[in-house]
Amino acid sequence: MKIHFIGIGGIGASGLAGFCLSKGHEVSGSDLSDSQIIKALKKQGAKIFVGPHDSANLTNRVDLVVYTAAATPDNPELKKAKKLGIKCQSYAEALGDLTKRMFTIAVSGMHGKSTTTAMLALVLEKAGLDPTVIVGTRLREWGNRNFRVGKSKYLVIEADEYNASFLNYWPQIIVLTNIEEEHLDYYKDLKHIMAVFKKYVSHLRKGGVLVA
Repeated sequence: MKIHFIGIGGIGASGLAGFCLSKGHEVSGSDLSDSQIIKALKKQGAKIFVGPHDSANLTNRVDLVVYTAAATPDNPELKKAKKLGIKCQSYAEALGDLTKRMFTIAVSGMHGKSTTTAMLALVLEKAGLDPTVIVGTRLREWGNRNFRVGKSKYLVIEADEYNASFLNYWPQIIVLTNIEEEHLDYYKDLKHIMAVFKKYVSHLRKGGVLVA
């Protein structure tokens, strides 16, 4: 499959892009600025356009377009993809599809998600459970990457609450670090935050576990 990422340098999208490359997919992408993450993805085989988003970056050979929350509806690459009838998913939607196919452990909360996800992933790795991981930070233990491709059924992800993105995920285990007033540009107040988190917890699969 050929997958194009709009905003491929983002900490979440880049991890998913790296995972897709490791699975043998052909990956292209675009981002406004260069970074060490983009350089690493290029070395892995991704074709990445750095600079203003341009419809020319997208060909009709693409099977799927994944875009970050920063991509607005008038993004020229996203507009072209929709015009061509190419399937388009947000990063959260694309990752959500993966959570449906694997035994997913999702780490959520207003603070400490990246650290907790990384610690949990390393513990599972040392325990021989060989998890696949997509996390919002780069780990020295994985060659300064923000993802790990395992061969087991386990998937560990950092589940972001911003824009209620985590409502796209269907985990078997939710690790909830904390809840407090945050992202008030999206949430109205703490009551609204609690209501969305309750809806998220309802996404636990049958027999699932909440650790809070």
